[in-house]
Amino acid sequence: MVLKVELAQIRPKLGDVEFNLSKHVEIIETSSADCVVFPELSLTGYVLRDLVYEVYRDLKKASQKLADKAKCAIFGTIDEVMPGVLRNSAGVAIEGKLDFVYKFFLPTYGLFEERRYFQPGNPLKDLKVFSYKGFKFGVAICEDAWHPEPIEALALLGAEVVFIPSASPMRRLSTRLAIEDQWEALLKAHSIMHGIWSAFVNAVGSQEEEYFWGGSMIVNPLGVVIARAQKFEEARLTSSIDREDIRRARYFSSFRDHNRDFHRAMWNI
Repeated sequence: MVLKVELAQIRPKLGDVEFNLSKHVEIIETSSADCVVFPELSLTGYVLRDLVYEVYRDLKKASQKLADKAKCAIFGTIDEVMPGVLRNSAGVAIEGKLDFVYKFFLPTYGLFEERRYFQPGNPLKDLKVFSYKGFKFGVAICEDAWHPEPIEALALLGAEVVFIPSASPMRRLSTRLAIEDQWEALLKAHSIMHGIWSAFVNAVGSQEEEYFWGGSMIVNPLGVVIARAQKFEEARLTSSIDREDIRRARYFSSFRDHNRDFHRAMWNI
């Protein structure tokens, strides 16, 4: 069984929901993939700061419009979970139905100040696995992939592919980006440990003083990068995900062994 996916590595215009929505619609309408995935906060741009309190009001209508257009799409947005309480979210649209995945780990160091604006998701309530065309998938938003628990939990819940919408900026330009090597190592580790496909889709272009480097990639369950987008420019990366690769990887791995006592031990640390 195969699922065709497209990673839409776009350059969102900061704070311009109408412009970004038009770009999402154009890509969805022209895609041949089963499921189209956009970067973190793709409808708004990432470096919002206090602009977040203005743009989120337009997102409910924009998100529903994407749900009406898409067979299957995952996009970056903001969900107001109760009056005045906002979460950095991924909208998951499947055949007209819209749901949201929330970010659990909110980076608040260096340029990142997400805790100033957003409430984190609650793992006891907000872990979700979706099904489309017989495939089960989960979504882990950017920083959540830098911790072992979210993707481990999604894999144990049955996710065969984990999509990772991100807004990862670069730090220093050299012959090779350290952040690219780090992301590749993380994706390979998650795929190998859990026998899953990992699909990372990054934003690209400048926003305020930050520059997002792109470099979206798909890693198979054996830890091999099978598709990679170019850096520093917009790209549409399409590839097929095959369930047989999951089976073959898990025949020769210890994914089946999950010792919950480690989690009980960590609870007491």
